[in-house]
Formats: sequence, C-alpha cells, structure tokens
Amino acid sequence: MDYLTPDDASSVDHPRPRRRHRAATRAPQAHSLPTLIAPDVQAEALLRSTLDALSAHVAVLDEAGTIIAVNQAWRAFAHASGYADENHGVGMNYLAVCEAAAAVSQDAARTAEALRDIMAGGRSEFRMEYPCRSPRGPRWFQLRVTRPDQAQTRRIVIAHEDITEVKRTQEELAWLSGRLMHLQDEERRAIARELHDTTAQNLLAITLNTTRLHEGLRDVGEPARRTLMETLELAEQSLQEVRTLSYLLHPPLLDDIGLTAALSWLARGFSHRSGIQVDTSIENSGEPLPRPTATALYRVAQEALSNVHRHSGSKRARLALYRTADMVQLDVVDGGTGLRSLVKAGSEEARQIGVGISGMRLRLEQLGGRLEIRSGPAGTHVSARVPITQVGSDQPL
Repeated sequence: MDYLTPDDASSVDHPRPRRRHRAATRAPQAHSLPTLIAPDVQAEALLRSTLDALSAHVAVLDEAGTIIAVNQAWRAFAHASGYADENHGVGMNYLAVCEAAAAVSQDAARTAEALRDIMAGGRSEFRMEYPCRSPRGPRWFQLRVTRPDQAQTRRIVIAHEDITEVKRTQEELAWLSGRLMHLQDEERRAIARELHDTTAQNLLAITLNTTRLHEGLRDVGEPARRTLMETLELAEQSLQEVRTLSYLLHPPLLDDIGLTAALSWLARGFSHRSGIQVDTSIENSGEPLPRPTATALYRVAQEALSNVHRHSGSKRARLALYRTADMVQLDVVDGGTGLRSLVKAGSEEARQIGVGISGMRLRLEQLGGRLEIRSGPAGTHVSARVPITQVGSDQPL
C-alpha cells in the first residue's frame, strides 16, 4: 500500500489552490530574468568587449574615486603617452590626481570639484572641453563624468573623447564666416562709394538742371511748371534716399573721421527715421581704432538699434561708447519688453533676432572680443567688448 506525504495529501485534497500558488511563484521569476542580455551571454565579457569597442578613453571609478577598470582606448593612449605603469592607472585614485594638479591647472580644479559633487550625490553629470598635448601633437578632448543611476553599487564613469577634428572644423568655419563678413563689408564699402560718388552726383546734377529750367521757363503754362516742380521734388527725394542708403551701407565718416563721429551720425539718423529718442554718451576713443574693430562695433550698434525699433517697443534708447586701458566697450540699452518673450514664442521675429545676435557675436569673436546680452521685462542691455591690443589688418580708424 502506498503512503502519501503531507505535501502529496495537500495536493490531492486541494488541487486548485496549489496550482494557483505555483503559477503565482513562477511569474516573478519570469520578470526577474535579464531583458537586455541574452541568457547564454556572459555579462562581464559583454561589458569588456563593449568598453573596448568605444573610441573614447573610458575609466570606471568606485565610490572613492579609484580606477577599477579601463578600456582599450584608455590603455592605448596611456601607452602612447609614455606612461610606464603596466596597470594603466587601475588602482590609482583619479580624484587625488585631479586635486594634486588643481594648483597649476584650472581644468583639473574644475574636474576635481565636479567629481566631488558627483560622489556626494549633488549632481549626476559633468562635461568640459580642454586642450591636451599628445604624441600626435596638440589635441582637444571632451571630458564627460557620469554616475549611472541604475547601478546597485555606486560607480562613476570617466570618458575622454577626442574632438580635435570637430574643433578644427569649427575653427575653419569661423574663419570662413569671418572672411565672408570681411568681404561683405568691403562690398558694402564699394557700393556705398559708388552710390555717393556717381549716382548721388548724377541726381544732384538733375536737381540743379531742373531748378535752372524752372527758373528760366517763366512763360510756360501751369501744367509744365507743375511737371517741373514734381520732377525736382522726385530728384531731391531720390538724392536723399541714395545718400541715406550709402551712409547705412558704409558711412564715409567711419573712414574719414572715425567711429565716434559715425556713431553720433547713426544715432541722429536713427532717431529721425524711427521716432525713438537715442541718448548718446560717446567718449573720444583716443588713439584710432583698427578698421576691423571700428567696423565691427558700428555694425553691432546698427543691429542693436534695429532690434530696439523692431522688437522692444521702447520709445527711448541709450548708446554709449567708452575706452579703458586695454578695452573698448559699446553699450546699447532700451527700456522695452525684452527678448525672452519673443524667443520663447519661437516666432519668425525670434529667428531674426537669433541670426542678428549670432552675426554680432561672430564679428566680435573674430577680434578676440565678446558679446553680452541681458534682457528682461525692464528692457535689454547689449554690451560689446573688444580688446584694443587687437591689431587690425587694415588702416586704423
């Protein structure tokens, strides 16, 4: 006679609940299976091969900042750079190395500070671009420090990506953009000179001849006199428009007298055409500025005043130019609504502003200067700074 164990008896007396219990215990096991790695793949081997396939120099740190693993790119760079340690940095404390170099390297100080914040949980990521000497010459790298959130054990990943080619492309693009702007300015100068010396002079001759005809033909009928007067008015209007266009393209004052006179003329003309009062505070810049510097600051003033008229809604603006021992600065300030509302709206006006700001910033960066814009509900402040030690390739202004 066969005997039943307690488990067997329970399965006979209560078969349905037992089946439900087994089903309930199998479901969590199915969900606990790894979903990103196949069951027959070794996780450690997969991780090692994946890290070695990356072009970036990757190191994994423990929670104390000690290097516990590096990839093939890290090892190759360390070998090419002459590091004799056969461990390629494994076992070395990365944070300690950065802190030791912080006294002589601002980049190392920034990295150490960010790494401490990441280790303390204050942040999860840090990025920085920095130059570096390598066996292949000067290189640029992007450092990225991250702490994966999903890891059960705290780990920090350091990745150094070679971005030298990207930097070179950016430099070439900046040079080409600067060259294009220079050619554009030269073309504007040539067109302005042609309009002023030829077209404007021809229109002036027409107005003089028409005036002489009007004075000499006193016995003609009223229709003829009216036609002559209309012709004279059109010629004078066209002459004024051509002169204004010529000055806007490139004011001769910028070549003949200098930046201060050109900015004063620009402010007066802008106030007359737009109805916006422009208060000027233009100090004598002392020694003449190089032509590229003067042209760049004049174009920034043009663009900034144009934005005041088109976008700010302000009825008043301030234009200031002053010079220190090593820098010349241009400020354009308005009391309008600011630019943030337009930028957030993503409108066509926002795109136009973006293009104008990019052009201003590029002009100044070509000269070693910089552009700062502070905008809010109380108005917008555009500040352009250029070092006066920058020597231009053209004659000074």
